[in-house]
Amino acid sequence: MTTRDKVLAIRAEQPNAHAAQIARTIGVTTGRVYQLLKELGLATTIPGAKKGRPRQKAALWVSRKRKASNIRKRLESGAAYTEADGTVWWFVTDLTPQWGQVVVSTWSGAVKTGERIYPGIDAALEAEV
Repeated sequence: MTTRDKVLAIRAEQPNAHAAQIARTIGVTTGRVYQLLKELGLATTIPGAKKGRPRQKAALWVSRKRKASNIRKRLESGAAYTEADGTVWWFVTDLTPQWGQVVVSTWSGAVKTGERIYPGIDAALEAEV
């Protein structure tokens, strides 16, 4: 049985099977499945299927979690955390009325464009990350 026949058989049995699922079942690349679906005049996308890539959304969540963890470690050690866009986080630990607060400042070049004060690390991370 050829790869083309296998793709036809799987699509006939499971009309909502994605190309990646078909590719894993047969043992070929997803690109080859797309190519065969086009040659056969079959739809390469499933009508009504959700758009977007859930894996990318999960990766975004993981990167946010990693960023929050890095910020927390940096602030708890007493150092400031500076993001690539110029946003600076610092934890006020001296004995002033603001003790225990997190200040997040945004900068554009040498000009401060905003400053937000949060009552603690958790509140700041929840609002900002």
